[in-house]
Amino acid sequence: MQNRINLELSLSAKEYIQKATQIVIVPHAGPDGDAIGSSLALMRYLKKLGKQVKAICPNAYPEFLTWLHGEEELDVFEKAEEACITYIEESDLIFILDHNSFKRSGDVGKLLEKHTATKIMIDHHPMPEDIADITLSDTAMCSTCEMIYEFIDALDGNNQIDQGIAECLYTGIITDTGGLSYNSSNKRIYQIVGDLMDKGIDKAKVHGKIYDNFSANRMKLLGYCLNEGMELVPEYEAAIIHLTKETLEAFEYQDGDTEGFVNYPLSIKGINISVIFMEKDDSVKISFRSKGDIPINQMARDFFNGGGHINAAGGRTYESLPKAIEKFKKELPAFYKSM
Repeated sequence: MQNRINLELSLSAKEYIQKATQIVIVPHAGPDGDAIGSSLALMRYLKKLGKQVKAICPNAYPEFLTWLHGEEELDVFEKAEEACITYIEESDLIFILDHNSFKRSGDVGKLLEKHTATKIMIDHHPMPEDIADITLSDTAMCSTCEMIYEFIDALDGNNQIDQGIAECLYTGIITDTGGLSYNSSNKRIYQIVGDLMDKGIDKAKVHGKIYDNFSANRMKLLGYCLNEGMELVPEYEAAIIHLTKETLEAFEYQDGDTEGFVNYPLSIKGINISVIFMEKDDSVKISFRSKGDIPINQMARDFFNGGGHINAAGGRTYESLPKAIEKFKKELPAFYKSM
């Protein structure tokens, strides 16, 4: 099957890469496996081309991603703000990865918005904003890592993809598809996975690092979520998980500990919508999941300042946790009837 990325735009991006003297790669805030995997893969590829390049994360990323090749070279804006600002200001090419709005990268996004450097967006989320000189956006792609594979392949062929890059790309693909369980029906994805395996990745090792590498506290928190923090709304095929700040502190929560929790209720017979509400210092973070053709991203977009894919979305509200849950329950009946 043919490469699915826009070749004309990719070649235009290549010209900017060739001219650039300093490049910065920025994933979204609260980076997940796809954001980190795509950033590391692109950074390693650009370094192989002899480019001066850094990847700067707006904030911390999950502990279970720290094994990835090149992770030690990632800069975290919140931990080294002054140095990151200087590097960004001196860069003449910016890659915006796995997000399509400056709002998704927090304080880093505010810097990028003012920056006059050339910007290239590579992202697979719907409704991209007009923030880049070149926008490679494709919601049919399962992940930004799939797009980075196609991007590298279009520019130089997959011979530039070594084992380290392959592990990063595979990590993003499987974490953004629930281990290839959703948003992964296109045959091309499996061709790419096959090629990544040919590059020498150890599939069992990668899965172990991602899915069997958590703390005991994380496992206890999961047990609490399912036993104490989950509420079923069977008449609307929905499940709600809520976590207060106090609960998170009691289980010594670390970034990434709740990754995947929202998927568990979907294994209950008759449950096709799952939402998790997490109380933060100044807001409530919300993750949405659904099955089949239920457009849960509409709920996230219309009522919780968010968005995403048809079966996987995120949002945030600055209301209290009880009010956020109450709002969801209020809107759920009409949403359910519209499905």
